[in-house]
Amino acid sequence: MRKYLLSFIIIAFITGCSPLNLDTDYDKNINFSNFKTYRWHNNNEYNTASQQYLKVNNLMDQRIRATIDQQLQTQGFNTLENTEKVDFLVNYSVVIEDKTDIQSYNNYNGYYPGFRYGAGFGSYGHSIGIGYSSGSNVQISHYQQGTLIVDIINPQTDQLMWRGAADGRLPKNADRAEKDKLIQQYVTKILSDFPPKK
Repeated sequence: MRKYLLSFIIIAFITGCSPLNLDTDYDKNINFSNFKTYRWHNNNEYNTASQQYLKVNNLMDQRIRATIDQQLQTQGFNTLENTEKVDFLVNYSVVIEDKTDIQSYNNYNGYYPGFRYGAGFGSYGHSIGIGYSSGSNVQISHYQQGTLIVDIINPQTDQLMWRGAADGRLPKNADRAEKDKLIQQYVTKILSDFPPKK
């Protein structure tokens, strides 16, 4: 039985680390293939709303902007000064939601009476509990769901041309290296679909 239990845990670890969820939308009347240059959009209500989350640490804002710049430039786009004409503007916003997971497990799970096995997984974390009990077990976990939204905007009309959003479960007490890796994962995931492939 230990053999089967160990195999199950290994599979759970591998499959439990699910990727970020990605959603994109764009104006199909626009020819994105001609886009070469960009600059950042001026501060607006969306930037201000995001700052409510980022205000305690402006380093996070710097990280996000630097990572978006790096990814766009890696994809062949060039940033220009405010006085120069560009093909598009870029902006981002952040949404953080408090979430609660409630999962209930019986005491069998295919093993034997009194044995319980519980596992909970998110995009950036996992937890496993094994023990002996009677009846059912309820596992409650609190976490934050983070969404990063990147907007590509028309510099002449200030209208949205493309939007990409990725969301996932945020890790607790992440250090600097983990934050850098997390932001890179979000930005790479979102901009992997820009420009859109028609």
